[in-house]
Amino acid sequence: MRTSIASFLLLVCSAWAPWALAQLPARDLTVELRQIEEGRDDGSSYRAGAANSAQSFQPQKVQVRNGQKAQLRMQLSVPMQWVEAAQAASANSGAGVKNALQWFEAGQSMAVTPRWPGGNRAATVELEVQQAALVTRHNADMPSQSRSQFSTTVTAPLAQWVTIAATGPAPIRQGSYSSAGGSEVRRLLQIRVLVP
Repeated sequence: MRTSIASFLLLVCSAWAPWALAQLPARDLTVELRQIEEGRDDGSSYRAGAANSAQSFQPQKVQVRNGQKAQLRMQLSVPMQWVEAAQAASANSGAGVKNALQWFEAGQSMAVTPRWPGGNRAATVELEVQQAALVTRHNADMPSQSRSQFSTTVTAPLAQWVTIAATGPAPIRQGSYSSAGGSEVRRLLQIRVLVP
């Protein structure tokens, strides 16, 4: 009996997936992704001081058919040459230097699947983001490779920015005070779905 119930559920789920996709309005959607500093609703993030490339995330915008998956990759492979070994000149041989080459990845990729049921109803968005960056280390010949990745599914009301991830310290509760310096800025990763 259990086998027949499991088979029935599998059959229903398999038959439902194409039907559910067919029920979505046949429209192209615009999905936007940005990173901003908390408290700045205009999307700009200007700061005095040196820029930290490891924390910067370039805004993305992609057009995708309702219910379909879109992928956007903006990556760069950066070669770094370094001295692997050096040999001083001796009586039997001359000086020699052995070089090595190492490749680093930099950039970001995004996979997004929006599902909008129509009307003024919110869209459901499946999102996967990957980012790779080079981080300069003090007193080091080679930079380090920084990678981050996350995936999530969120409900996004149309034309509204929705925060899907945050970095930095947690916000201080109203009525609380802290003597700690505010040098680290809280950054918000946000998504917005538009129906053109």
